[in-house]
Amino acid sequence: MSDGGSPDIAHARKSRACINCARLKIRCRWPPDSGHNESTDCSRCSRMNLTCHVPEPAPRKRRGVGARQTDKTFYLVPDFSLSVEKAEEYLNIYRTRMVPNFPFVPIPPSTTAAELHDKKRFLFWCIMQAVVPQTAAVQKAVDDWVRRHAAMHVIVLKDNSIELLQGLVVYVAWGEVHQLVGTNANSLLQMAIGLVMDFTIQTLGGPLGWMPKTLQADAWVLVGRGKQSELTKHTLEEQRAILGGYFIASSVPAAMRKYSQIQFTPHLVRCSKAIREASELPSDQQLLALIRMQNVGDRIRAVFPSPDREEGEPLPIFREHFNVVLSSIRKEILAIELEEPIVNKEQPILWAHYKTLMVRLYEPCLGLRAASPLEAVTPTEPYSRTEALWHCLQAIQTSSAALLDLEVEVFAYLPFNLIADVAYSMMASHRLLLEDTTNDWDVSMARQKLDLPEITRRVGDKFEEADRVALVVGQKRRLFEDNSSRWSNYAHRARWIRQWYLTKAVPPPHETTTTTTNQAQLGSESTAFLNEANLSWLGGISMDQGFWEAMMLDGPGQIPFDASMVLPDQSMLPPMPSTS
Repeated sequence: MSDGGSPDIAHARKSRACINCARLKIRCRWPPDSGHNESTDCSRCSRMNLTCHVPEPAPRKRRGVGARQTDKTFYLVPDFSLSVEKAEEYLNIYRTRMVPNFPFVPIPPSTTAAELHDKKRFLFWCIMQAVVPQTAAVQKAVDDWVRRHAAMHVIVLKDNSIELLQGLVVYVAWGEVHQLVGTNANSLLQMAIGLVMDFTIQTLGGPLGWMPKTLQADAWVLVGRGKQSELTKHTLEEQRAILGGYFIASSVPAAMRKYSQIQFTPHLVRCSKAIREASELPSDQQLLALIRMQNVGDRIRAVFPSPDREEGEPLPIFREHFNVVLSSIRKEILAIELEEPIVNKEQPILWAHYKTLMVRLYEPCLGLRAASPLEAVTPTEPYSRTEALWHCLQAIQTSSAALLDLEVEVFAYLPFNLIADVAYSMMASHRLLLEDTTNDWDVSMARQKLDLPEITRRVGDKFEEADRVALVVGQKRRLFEDNSSRWSNYAHRARWIRQWYLTKAVPPPHETTTTTTNQAQLGSESTAFLNEANLSWLGGISMDQGFWEAMMLDGPGQIPFDASMVLPDQSMLPPMPSTS
């Protein structure tokens, strides 16, 4: 044996059995006076005159972090747990299939699922609930956990971390809060809006943004009661989340008809500018295009009168100068396609959202009335709304075509704003083709131009196919308590609205003398549809302005009907829960 071994090594060697004793699995005994002498033989080898040799101790390998984490399982609620491998797979789906469509909360490729879970557990589970297939009971349990966790940290613990804002933005984007119109949806939105306010309160765009920059530092000292406050400079990650909070606050159905609770302030402008200058991620191009389109949508709402009015109050008048305003905003919308290269047909989801923006521009004209000859300022003003309605018709055509061109495989990953685009285009088209009480619009010509029954039928088929594909491929399907899915419910409602339109659009045979072949066919469908005993009440519903405002916000779910019946052109679908 080498004499160069250290005493520690020698002691380690003497503490082990020699090769001969180890082979026989007996205890190796050493003479009491052997100490650390490496040349000493054990008692058995000395007695039997054998060569005693103690093997060198092999260094023990420590298990690395990666080796330990492969056995880890992430658990949230009963029946909802993920292995590390599955979590990585779903996180990659989020990066590649979902972030490009809603790029406000990207996850760097270098961040593993385990690291994300350890550092941002709330965000991790908000992402997983949007991707992982779950049963209806598990989805309900996950939704309850998200609300409890957010309320505890945001309201009780007064935590304003970026993780909470990111998680709420993701949850609102792919959650089902938009069908739960009321406190459930508003509470989550208000928490997200409050976090955005907290992040922007101590910036140049905060409450003292109106003051000269040279005075703001002293003003913050007064506000802080003598404590020096430093103006916050946000990271790009925080700026994306702040813009995401603005986007959801101004894109939810209620905000589409009123004003957003988060205005596009100079601070948000600086966030957009910083992200554009950095060009850190490829998805930032989609983010900037979405924010720019949403800013235009905010200004559209500001131009037209609020739809809220007292009962019995007449509709506002469409004045002739409104066409000039519409033309100006239209030029700005067309400039987006030229100045934002990412807005093109190669990006079908972003392209469909862009085309729907033109519908949002002209749809408010349906909430205005043409001026009567006595109210008109000029002889042409009574017919100034006609041009806007025609542009609205053309916008609905292009928007519907873009939305119907979407592949059914991507429906499971669509954020809420694309679903809102489908509903918005459908509601606007129904209002436009049923605007038959005014003298400045010819619904007969409009119905020949826009084949709404065919479009609505294709929308219903698209939703049904998306549900079938999600079931086969293993994508997440939003399920309700009766195990019916969101897409099957949407398909049923699309077909229901189609039949409803047929009952209203085609007059009874004795009220018309000449009809086109298409109208005659639709009329026969309508008559057969109304003859159903359980559908006779449809003919008595008036489609006034208030009705369409409710439909735009809540959809037909607020109107009681028997969803278990099979419509004339409907395949068998799971029944939709009644809202009565």
